[in-house]
Order: sequence, then C-alpha cells, then structure tokens
Amino acid sequence: MLNELIIPPSGLDVVKQYEGNAGELGFQLKSQRWNPDQLPQIAILGIPEARGSRSPQVAQAPDAIRRHLYTLSAFPPGIKIADLGNIKCGKALKDTYAAVKMVAEQLSELGVRLLILGGSQEMTVPLISGFRREEFDLVVVDDRIDNSEDGDSVADEYYINNLPVGTTVGVIAGQSYFIGDHSHDLIAEGTNGEVLTLGEIRADFKELEPMLRKCDLVSFDFGSMKGSEAPGQYRISPNGLTGEEACQISWYTGISTKPSWFGIFGYTPDNDPTTSGAMMAAQISWYFINGMSKRLDEEPVDEATNFEHYHITVDGLEDPVSFLLHPISQRWWMEVPSEDCTFFPVRIPCSRKDYRKACKNEISEKWWKYFNKI
Repeated sequence: MLNELIIPPSGLDVVKQYEGNAGELGFQLKSQRWNPDQLPQIAILGIPEARGSRSPQVAQAPDAIRRHLYTLSAFPPGIKIADLGNIKCGKALKDTYAAVKMVAEQLSELGVRLLILGGSQEMTVPLISGFRREEFDLVVVDDRIDNSEDGDSVADEYYINNLPVGTTVGVIAGQSYFIGDHSHDLIAEGTNGEVLTLGEIRADFKELEPMLRKCDLVSFDFGSMKGSEAPGQYRISPNGLTGEEACQISWYTGISTKPSWFGIFGYTPDNDPTTSGAMMAAQISWYFINGMSKRLDEEPVDEATNFEHYHITVDGLEDPVSFLLHPISQRWWMEVPSEDCTFFPVRIPCSRKDYRKACKNEISEKWWKYFNKI
C-alpha cells in the first residue's frame, strides 16, 4: 500500500539532480532502497502539504531540506537508512490527512523509526492517529501553543485542539509572552502534560533528555528558533532556540530507548533566499539520525540485572523510592508503584536531579504525576 500513497525518491527532482560522492548521506540513501523484507532502522518521509498553513511555500520544504540533507556526512554501513519519498497529497486536505494516517499505521506496526520533513505542523494529528493507541506521548517544540479558537485560524494554528484523546503533550521552548494562562492550563490539566519555557530549559538543558526519552513523537516547529539563526520562518521572532540547542533536542530524540519519531514542520523556502535555513533544518534532521545510530537498547525490563539499583527512603511513603542507573549510558529511571500495589512498578525516565531530590527527602514532580495517573 505504501507504493500507492507515496512518490518514491526516484520520482523526485531533487533526488534525480543529486550528484554526490560516497562520503555523503545522499549517496548512501540512493543505494539503500525501501525493502519490506529487510527493513531499515530509520526512514525519511516528506509531507509536501501546505493547505493547513498560512504559507503555501511550506509545501516545498521537504525537498528544499532534502537537497541539503543529502550533502551531509554519511553514516557507517551498518546503519540502514531509507528515503521513502513524499506523501502523495490528495485533492482535498482531508485526503492528505487520510494518506498520512495510513502510512503512519503501516510504519508504526513495522517498528520503523521515522524522520518527517513537513509540511505544516497539523500533520502531527494524523501521524499520531496512525499509531492507534489509547495513550500517546507527544512533545511539541514551539514558541507558542497552537490552540487558537479564532474562527479565521488555519489548521496548524489550532491542531492541539484536535489531538486524539489519551495524548499527553509536553511543550518545550515556549515563550511566556506567546502563551496565556488558558493555553498553559490546557496542557497541564487537559493533557496531563507540562510546559517548559525557553528560560527553564536553558537553566538545565540536560533535564530535557528524560522527557524526550519517553516520547513517541517530537513535533518541531521551525518557528521555535531564533529568527536570525533560522531564516525561512513565516512568523518571525527575534528570540528562540539556537541552532546548537535545536540539534541537541533532535539528538536526544534519536538516542531515545523508545522508537521515537521526529518531525520538522513550518520551514518556508520563499523566506530563505540564501537557503541557510534549509541547511539548518537539514542539520537538525541529521542529528536525529546521528543520535539513532548511537542509541543503546537499555530500557530496564524485568529485574533489570544490568542496572545499578538505589532505594531511597522518603518521609511520608511506606516504601522507598527506587532508582535505576545504567552504568554505561548513565541514564536514570525511577519506579512508580500503583497505589494498591496490584501492578508491577512503572519505570519512567528521570535524571540524577530526581535522585538527588529523593536523597534530600523530596519527591519529584514526575513521581507524583505518574503516581496519580496510575
């Protein structure tokens, strides 16, 4: 069915025009075609759809980004990467949504990690719907929360309102002057998520890693970046993420123990005459693949005998709070028991800071959130 819904890379002008060498990612991608009998570890998919955006030019973003992505360094031969091509957009916007959902269903069932080159950001909704899960962890990287209730709004300005029930939303790099109390409450109470502002993540950037480790999809809005560092935005702000910070976020997503997907949306080629914004988007995308190539399958299972275990007594709790540390990656996990102890403890990603809080007789907010959820 994928063949019916996707234009293969061989049918894209940007791929036909590529003439690179063996040290470039494009050369590697052209030699590794999609083979359902030998699945790649990661696939690239373009969604050239703009009818849900105020900028028609975001439809040209996937190939503009791909042009630069192909020129970046290749990965070791053992890393299997396939470029699937671009989604075939339908006559109506809803037809494209349906196609994206069907492709997402197939790829999620196959367990293939996905790099998505958008396109407008409301494509996040059909991507999530394709997983067909009761619960889903979404992280949105954006300077604002797209939950507009204005009747003149376009789809990518209110897509948060259309997310499937059971979606937990974390927002990172938000800017307080763009986020009102209503939007903040929608995330915190309506989706059981959290909002981390640009200032908060810069105070301790490594604290992002546990949130990204547990997510299923990162939806990255190109407008979350500082305008001077990322040309190609249609709603420009002088403040935002730097290029290094954006690449670090995508790398954290790549090394996740979950088969997380990463999508970059909202790049507008017409606002980027030098194409430096396209190169920025390509480098962000490259770091997602780079992270994936270095990941360790070290999520704790069963007794987790290959982890270090720490049990910390905290006042007010009958049982100690248990932490697990992987000796190689140095990543932390925390156990959250069910209230009546009828279920095996849930293990959630955390950081050394959560462990240190417990040592000071404090309970992490992450622990309470999952305890109440269970």
